[in-house]
Amino acid sequence: MKLYILFLLTLLVSLFTFSCVSPNKYKAKVAEVERKEQENERIRRQFYEAQKLLIQSSDSLREVIVSLQTKDYQLDSLQKVSQKAIKRNDSLYQKLKVNEEELVQKEQEILKKEKNISILRNRQYQRQRQSNEIQKSIKTAFSSLSKESFSVQEKSGRLYISFSNKLLFETASIDINSEGKKALQKLASILKNNTSQLDIWVEGHTDNMPVTGAELPFKDNWQLSALRASVVTQILVENGVSPKSIVAAGYGEHLPISSNQTAEGKSKNRRIEIVLLPKLDEIFELIGK
Repeated sequence: MKLYILFLLTLLVSLFTFSCVSPNKYKAKVAEVERKEQENERIRRQFYEAQKLLIQSSDSLREVIVSLQTKDYQLDSLQKVSQKAIKRNDSLYQKLKVNEEELVQKEQEILKKEKNISILRNRQYQRQRQSNEIQKSIKTAFSSLSKESFSVQEKSGRLYISFSNKLLFETASIDINSEGKKALQKLASILKNNTSQLDIWVEGHTDNMPVTGAELPFKDNWQLSALRASVVTQILVENGVSPKSIVAAGYGEHLPISSNQTAEGKSKNRRIEIVLLPKLDEIFELIGK
């Protein structure tokens, strides 16, 4: 605008100075001034519009920049989360791998245990069959003896062969009589060929009557039962039973099978029991594997 006023003043001065200018030229100059003014106005409007657009574009660009920065921050956060997830997945994979290895090992152990259980069952079946055969042979061999003198029965996987002391010994004696020796020799002939997988316990038992007699080679029922068990064991070994598989023990009056209040009960308690049981070392070895 200042430029325009300056221009008019200059023009007027020129007109006053050169009064010889024609009206047509004056009109032309005025028209040209107006045209230029309009052109300037149009240029100003375009400039303002461009400036407005520039400001809008600047705001839009600023919004885009902020949006990009936000997205970049979000992307960075996602990358960090992703990295943590990858690390966690790697850790889980390693644990899973270890668990799989442990599972395979456990499965192998279970298969081994199942195999051992199968072996134990098979051997238990064989032992049961052997026990039944031995029991049948013993019952047949001693079928002539009364039930008061002899019995054989199976309890808890063990075979109990019981001889009354009356059959084997004289009263208050540790010497085997002839009938008792024949019975033990007959039993040894059965056991020596059938007990490779069995342990043999020879147990001596008495009633609760105290021992009397200063000349006796024992001072109480415990010693009496132990000595009688030892004598029976020696005869069985002498007749072929392996000494590595047999043990002698005396229990005195402490494991009665009947009441000591009656004569009949005391007679039942005075006995030698020969117990056949499976060898446990082999069983424990299989269980431990």
